[in-house]
Amino acid sequence: MNTHPMRWDALVFGVLFTLSLVGWALLHYDLASADGLAVAGLVTLIVAGIAGIALTLRRKS
Repeated sequence: MNTHPMRWDALVFGVLFTLSLVGWALLHYDLASADGLAVAGLVTLIVAGIAGIALTLRRKS
């Protein structure tokens, strides 16, 4: 059996789609407010950006 390379673009878009579905479900069933989800989304993007920068700098050194 051959192993295939990881497709990072498919993984990222799959995770984003799943998170948007979870956000919609939380709003639909009144488990979270729109303001709370906005803050959580911003924090997630900031943390992902910092992790990406850290991994890029680590790879170059």
